[in-house]
Amino acid sequence: MSGTWSYDAIADVYATDMGRSMPFDDVGWYRGVCLAHGGRALELGCGTGRILIELVAAGVDAFGVDRSLPMLKRLKTDAAARGLAAPLAQMDLAALALDARFDVMLLPYSLITYLVDPAVAVRVLAQLRALAAADASLVLDAFVPQPVASFADFRLDYRRAHGDGTLERSKRIAANADGTNRIERRYRVLDAAGTPVDEFLTDETVRPYAPEALVELALAAGWRVHATAWDYGASADRTNAKFASFVLR
Repeated sequence: MSGTWSYDAIADVYATDMGRSMPFDDVGWYRGVCLAHGGRALELGCGTGRILIELVAAGVDAFGVDRSLPMLKRLKTDAAARGLAAPLAQMDLAALALDARFDVMLLPYSLITYLVDPAVAVRVLAQLRALAAADASLVLDAFVPQPVASFADFRLDYRRAHGDGTLERSKRIAANADGTNRIERRYRVLDAAGTPVDEFLTDETVRPYAPEALVELALAAGWRVHATAWDYGASADRTNAKFASFVLR
């Protein structure tokens, strides 16, 4: 991918797109972790505030970081519409420049999968220890990998109501030899009459990390597993679980 970061392009449709694709109450689970732990929270990859705004609304002292300026601008607008605000900073996960301490740090919604080099992932997790207050927790989660087959044609993911019209998303996937997956998505925004008014593409590469691999990354970075949740508490164990979450100390 060159030029625009994928999430810059989808800032105005994110709430309809990714925000409505999570089948579990991950927001409630993150909120519960933050409230139970107490103190100041850092959300990395906060995007348009799907999680961060709810943390602030619940009284959590939360700080948000994201690479995408358009996403952060949308977050500020949506938070202000609810009479809320949170301190924000634009920076890349792999190049954090924060001078603060946090009691809870969140890498939510499979954020770690965008660090496609495991060595970089370990380095980032290790650097987060420098931001950790005494007895701090780091929440690390990712989707549980499933078999992926490449396909060259764009295939429809969904059509959803969006504003007064419809958002349509299609995608194609290339399973790379190095274990990463390239995902290209095509979006079309249609008005109430079904006429296309906008179309754009995103292109990103992710590395699926199995739960065991997440634990290995955490241990290599000097963290230990304090608690594990499957599907944000909706599943009792790993059997058929779609998401794995680890609370690290």
